[in-house]
Formats: sequence, C-alpha cells, structure tokens
Amino acid sequence: MKTVGEIGSIGRKLLQGTTEYPARDAAVLLGHVLGKGSDYLYLHPEEPVSEDAERKYFELVQRRSRGEPLAYLRGYQEFMGFRFKVDRRVLIPRPETEVLVETAQRRLAVMRASRPREIPNSSWSQPLSVPGDELQGTPKLLVADVCCGSGNIGISLAKLLPGIIVVGVDISPDALDVARENAEALGVAGRVTLVEGDLFEPLKQLGLEGQFDAVTANPPYIPAETLSLLPVEVRDFEPLGALDGGPGGLRLIRRLVYEAPRYLRPGGELFMEIGFDQSHAVREYFREATVQYNEVTSVLDYAGRERLFVARKR
Repeated sequence: MKTVGEIGSIGRKLLQGTTEYPARDAAVLLGHVLGKGSDYLYLHPEEPVSEDAERKYFELVQRRSRGEPLAYLRGYQEFMGFRFKVDRRVLIPRPETEVLVETAQRRLAVMRASRPREIPNSSWSQPLSVPGDELQGTPKLLVADVCCGSGNIGISLAKLLPGIIVVGVDISPDALDVARENAEALGVAGRVTLVEGDLFEPLKQLGLEGQFDAVTANPPYIPAETLSLLPVEVRDFEPLGALDGGPGGLRLIRRLVYEAPRYLRPGGELFMEIGFDQSHAVREYFREATVQYNEVTSVLDYAGRERLFVARKR
C-alpha cells in the first residue's frame, strides 16, 4: 500500500507538462479523493492510501491531464465563500464575477435601507414571498438573474442579503437543474425561482415588466470568431452556449442594454459583466440608450480592467 506522499509525487509527475500547476492539481485531487483538504499531501505524507482511493485518484489525474477542469473533477467551485455544484452542464464561476456580486450587494443594501418596498402584484401565479417569518419586517427587493447558469450570482445575493427575492432565467434546462440543486443545498430555494427561456421573455410572460429592483447578468460574451482559440479546458469542456457571444461577443450584451429597462422599476439597476476588451462598444450601446438610463458607471476587476457596467434606469 503506497503512502500519501508517494501517490502525490506520482500524480505530480504525470501532470507535469499537461497543466499549468501540476503540484497544486495533484494535491487538490488527492485531497478530494481522500475527503481531506488540499494540504493533506504535505501535512501527512506518511499516511497509507487504500487501493480503491489510489485507483480513483489516478483516474482523476488522467482526466486532468487531458484538460478537464478541476472544478468538474471535484464537482464544485467555491464562489463568494459558498460551494456551488458544477458539472459540464454549466459554466464554472470565475473569481472576477465576484466583483459583480460584491457591487450589487453594496448597492442593493443601500437601496433596501432607503425605502421599504413590497413586491408589486403581477399575473404570476407563483407568489413572490417566503413561507413563515423568515423575512417578516424585512424590506423585499426583487432581482432578475439573467443567464443564471449554476445560479452563483443570484443565489449568492440571496445568501448575503435577507429580503432579496431572485428570479433566475436561463435558456438551458440543464443549467437550471444545476441551479435548482444549488439553491436547495445553500438553503435559499424559498427565495429563488428558476424559469426557462431566452433573456427576458419568461419575465414578460409572467407579467413582471417594470417590477425589478435589479437585473444581474453574466451573459455569453466570447466572440464567436475566437472560440477556437480558447484554452482546451474551456473550449473542450465548458458548455458552448454559455460562452458564445456571437460576432464580437456582443449579441446578448446589446440586447441586455436595450431590453433591461423594460423590466426595471424607476431607479432600478442593471449589473452586467462584459469581456475585458468590450468596454468601448458597451459604452456606445449605453449612449444610444441614454434616454433609458440616468447613470452609467464601470467597475474594474481585480486586474484593473473594466469588466462590469452598472446602469440605473431613469
């Protein structure tokens, strides 16, 4: 029976030249198989590893060497301090998207403190409320999370802000299944409703025009013409529909700029992530739609690039 140190060393060598961080990946995968943290390899190198665990470990190492992302191999991704289930049905949440959630959290908290608000009536047969006393006395805000994928944005906001009620929309029923599991696992299923459809179309059908305090969106924004240039672990494993933004990567971004105001209340805000080189084009869209917005600002990501636009409806 081999030890943790021996198994980890073999895994690292097998990953050498196939991943950017072979030592890290080997440690993460071994910790995952053993049900331990990624530092277990270094803290307990002398511990024996069962043959079954060894077999599972090397299966994962082999898959990682072919480019399969760590998040898919583990089955989850950490985001905003929460663990989200992910698999090949959904895009893996990125750290830069935390900027969107952090910005929305701050602004929604101010919005909530400044004006108590009841959710307006609509033709939606499913009430926008939470059973019991969980939100009693808490001003309620309604958020549409468009292109929700795994639900990482909307569910994180629901976790961080009591009183937030989220309607998540995605065109992929498979993605919505994953988001539903995440809402249940993170204890916010009572405040997160998921509907299938293209951008705002389901919200229109539900009679929710003009009722949202915020729209959050991390749409597909990779230019169609550059998809083939993406790293293997993105191009060959993550869902194409969550990546392909059409010509210039702007197809859905433009629609969001023009269509979001119809679903926002006056003073409601659009929070939209974009590609690192798309800010100039996005500014032009907002200029064209200036009659709809009275404030448009950009926010830098952790690398100092404009990756988020926040726009307030007049």
